[in-house]
Amino acid sequence: MRLLRYTIASESRTHVGVATPEGVASLDGVTLGGSPITTMGEAVASAMSDPAALAGASADHGWDEITFAVPADPGARMLCAGANYHKKYPLGGNVQAPAQPVYFNKPPGTLVAHGERLVRPSVSIQFDYEVELAVVIGRPGRHIEVGDALDYVGGYSILNDGSVRDWQRHSVAAGKNFFRSGSLGPWITTADEIADPAALEVICRVNGTERQRASVSEMIFSVAEIVSYLSMVMPLEPGDVIATGSPEGTGGSFEPPLWLEPGDEIAFEIPGIGVLENRVIDE
Repeated sequence: MRLLRYTIASESRTHVGVATPEGVASLDGVTLGGSPITTMGEAVASAMSDPAALAGASADHGWDEITFAVPADPGARMLCAGANYHKKYPLGGNVQAPAQPVYFNKPPGTLVAHGERLVRPSVSIQFDYEVELAVVIGRPGRHIEVGDALDYVGGYSILNDGSVRDWQRHSVAAGKNFFRSGSLGPWITTADEIADPAALEVICRVNGTERQRASVSEMIFSVAEIVSYLSMVMPLEPGDVIATGSPEGTGGSFEPPLWLEPGDEIAFEIPGIGVLENRVIDE
């Protein structure tokens, strides 16, 4: 099942729905425990606890009638694990494998949806891409054991951790969080369709040329280990999104660097989940 947030031209509000071959089936009127489903967190939780309640509906809107929105609630936490692949890091120098996940946050405004424009900031030309598997929590948990961690995962998506490298050198939080520099989507594929996240591949193409391809099994810390670690820091809630790191092939790792430029078309793909596509514009 693929869950998404979207808008339609005749309305200003954002809807939650289920993807079908013909379009999107709205979840308006569907309930979870007697309460209407209005958020992505509630939809993911419902897909885990009562998947039949969301399945089988026919499309209310064709694909040409909707505009994708970021498939995470506006107040959802964006938790990121950095330095999670063995690679040449674009900041230079020798980077040792971390002893535990490297954790940072993404605030609201950082991410755009499938089909929206990525914004290269006016203060830098060192604009870079990072394709990542995104993990979406489906049930609340605290102090989760590694062996149980996948039982708390409700789904998976694709995240581009857009990075401004010269700013990242003096502030990771700044370099990773420029306005509309990253993206998430196009939807959340529910966990029942992903037997083993380690078997997935992450791929990035810029203007049709492949730049990144790696197996999720190459991560230093697995999905289960990252979920467990973060659950020690805070109670995890349905709708929380966890980014899991990006492999070799980012623009800053080339000699000379291949920074993103206005007009570049980028496709971030994880077979079994989908393709997230964005174009770069200048601020």
